[in-house]
Amino acid sequence: MKTRAVVLLSTLLATLSFAPRAHAANVDGPEINPFACQGDAEAVEDDRSVSQMVDELNKKLDPPVEPGDPATVRANKYCVIAQLKTRVGQSDAIDWYKKAIETNPDEPGYDMFAGKYYAGARGAKGQVLETAETYLYRALEKLDRLKAEHRYRDYHAIVEDHVRKQLLVLYQQDGLPLLPWKAYKQHPSGLNAPGVAVSEQFRISHDTRAALGANDTGGFTAEAGLFKVRTGRNPSARNEYDIARQPLRLGSDTQVNLRQTDIGEVSFLYSWERDYKAAITAFANPEGLNDIKVNIAGVEYKRVIPLYPAFDFMLDAKVTEVHRTGVVEDLADCEQDFPVYEFHPALSRFISSDKLTLSGTYVFMDIPDVTCGTYAQAQEYLRRRGRQITAVNLEYAIYSPLLLPSLGLGSLRPYRTPTRGLYLNAGYVNDNEVFGDVRVLNNTVFGGARLEGPGPYDLGFTEILNMASGTQVVSSGMEDPNADISGTILRSTVTVSRRLINPDETPGVPNSWGPFASHSLNWVFPLSYDAVLSSYKRFENFRAGTQLWWQVFGTGLGGATFLTTVGYDYEYFYHLNKHTHNVFLTARLGWRDL
Repeated sequence: MKTRAVVLLSTLLATLSFAPRAHAANVDGPEINPFACQGDAEAVEDDRSVSQMVDELNKKLDPPVEPGDPATVRANKYCVIAQLKTRVGQSDAIDWYKKAIETNPDEPGYDMFAGKYYAGARGAKGQVLETAETYLYRALEKLDRLKAEHRYRDYHAIVEDHVRKQLLVLYQQDGLPLLPWKAYKQHPSGLNAPGVAVSEQFRISHDTRAALGANDTGGFTAEAGLFKVRTGRNPSARNEYDIARQPLRLGSDTQVNLRQTDIGEVSFLYSWERDYKAAITAFANPEGLNDIKVNIAGVEYKRVIPLYPAFDFMLDAKVTEVHRTGVVEDLADCEQDFPVYEFHPALSRFISSDKLTLSGTYVFMDIPDVTCGTYAQAQEYLRRRGRQITAVNLEYAIYSPLLLPSLGLGSLRPYRTPTRGLYLNAGYVNDNEVFGDVRVLNNTVFGGARLEGPGPYDLGFTEILNMASGTQVVSSGMEDPNADISGTILRSTVTVSRRLINPDETPGVPNSWGPFASHSLNWVFPLSYDAVLSSYKRFENFRAGTQLWWQVFGTGLGGATFLTTVGYDYEYFYHLNKHTHNVFLTARLGWRDL
């Protein structure tokens, strides 16, 4: 409310022309605070449906300006139209931002709005970063010029603060800058200069799940099935208790990120992981456990390419080399080296004010045949290894104001309330893995919804149906279905989160405490239930916990962004009468995927 009051006051002052006239001879008219554009657009959006906003937009387009309007007034009107077109999802919004910039080229605020458009509204699974930074650095250049010409106004300090905050957010995944040009506080010379930064993610957990959201129930169920395959009998209660384990896991991901406006982003990757007593050495003996060691090195290229009016396209390709030990049955010391190829494309476009995003994943693990120890003399099908993952996800983000009761107005009358988005998603994953005489096809379908806002709370739910289909090579050399390594699991998850520090309430750079400035703090409460619909039901469980997600900007460290996630989950396997207390901590300096 405070931010909106400032914008509306600025709008009033600008409308009444309580400001000196522009000094530049080529731009006529009163100096207008560029936040008048934002205030005028918000006044049109307030308590209106999208169709009503479109009606108001059409009125402003007929005509967009009057013949006698001076240049500064015309530029403000063009900017308001651009803001409204952004809000209702019309693909030519950028054309009107450009009109505002061209009409009043002295005003950096219009470049700021254009940069925010590409950094916020546009993009497919990521921002159109290179285009956004072009406008934002141009705004910094104009701000420096206004200072040199003694035409820098009080509201330009707010523009400069918003631009620097947007650049902090734009580069937040990169980590600690090693070169000065794109480091906070950025300067105009940083646009075409290369950016080099290092990011680091360290994680430690004592958990039944290998990662957040991982399918521990499915993994334990498969291992119990493999026990029966190897021994010909069902596991005992003691065997089941041993299978439902929670190893200590440590891991680190280090990246050196190179960024250049004309090229995009190239990253060099190195990661390691150590999972202690995590793998069952021989499925016939669940008590025998060994460590898993993984080292990965590789390179990744990523860029979001604007192809409007059709769509935005994200290109994300990665190649890595993996060295690991501890995952070959019966041979805990067997080493494996193989390449992994990954491709993560995404497309997005607006449908009215809403946004549709289609993303995909393809992973091919080119694992060679095992030749360690006794496998060297084994039959070919026992040595065979390989894995391939294909996934698709469809997300529909509803940004239209929702009709919700507003108790703050003293009435239950539905009020059109802007939210941070209602997100609906659905997808499919095919995971095809071969290890020796066993092949497992995991087909997963999922769907869910997440409402962000309108207040400080977010609410989400997800349903995930995992259908495992296992086959085993028999003596004849043919693959036969095996019910012991097949089954269907349904996971239902509800998540409630509370924004203790809301980043939207601070459009500029947050106040710093020493070299750090808190950007966001979320308190999250996840609750999940795993139900086995077919096959082995002994690992059904429910799980509840709490997490804190804290993000800070290193304003005294070149703008490096830190994100710390800490959590505790209680999990109960009620068939086994087993209680587990799961804890995890992840500390990130910059990040890739959360």
